[in-house]
Amino acid sequence: MLDRSDHSHVGCVASVPIFRDLPHDTLMQLAAAVSQREFVRGALIASYGDPIDNLIVVARGRLRVVHASPSGREQIVREVGPGEFLGELGLVAAARYDGDVVAADDTQACMLSRDAVREAVLSSPEASMRLIESLARRLARAEQVMGDLGARDVGQRLAAELVRAARGVCECSGRRESDTVVLPGPWAEMAARLGTTPESLSRRLRAFEDEGLISRPFPEAEADSDRARRVVIVDLERLREIAGL
Repeated sequence: MLDRSDHSHVGCVASVPIFRDLPHDTLMQLAAAVSQREFVRGALIASYGDPIDNLIVVARGRLRVVHASPSGREQIVREVGPGEFLGELGLVAAARYDGDVVAADDTQACMLSRDAVREAVLSSPEASMRLIESLARRLARAEQVMGDLGARDVGQRLAAELVRAARGVCECSGRRESDTVVLPGPWAEMAARLGTTPESLSRRLRAFEDEGLISRPFPEAEADSDRARRVVIVDLERLREIAGL
């Protein structure tokens, strides 16, 4: 009979798309290899250059990979939430973390050893294909971040973020692109993701308001609340033009 922790481990493993069609026995083997960890917000989980020896599956909360420049400015290059994972590069070759891995929120994660996951993936063509798809998406996202930083100024990067946020709401709801979005995370986090400062981000948002591209219906709301981060897209096509999308 499975105890509560066993059920939790199976659920954590089964939530990962690359494991979705694995046989029950293989899922159980993976669940037996799980080590559950809890991290408080801001905790350092792995440092730049550390070897990747686990697949880290987020059960609750958020993890992010952060690059720090010599001047101390941080750039958020990747963020994962429940059902998503970090460490897949270590499944195909010896690899090291390309940034610091930190907890963006209080986070519960399942740690699966690299060897246990490799064995499971190699036993399933479907899992192998899903791993390849995951790596391809990660590469596409990395190229997008590099392209944004190299080819777009702050205003263009913000416009692209607003367009993608509208597209994301659309995909979740099944509607056409939404005209109202709630930007994810505190303003400081968004600034770090866009490679700028909160002050510069605030100026760009005000400029977009002045140009009639967006409106913010709750400017008086508490900082970094959902209401404060709610943005109405007034001119999506113009934002697309600015972003070059």
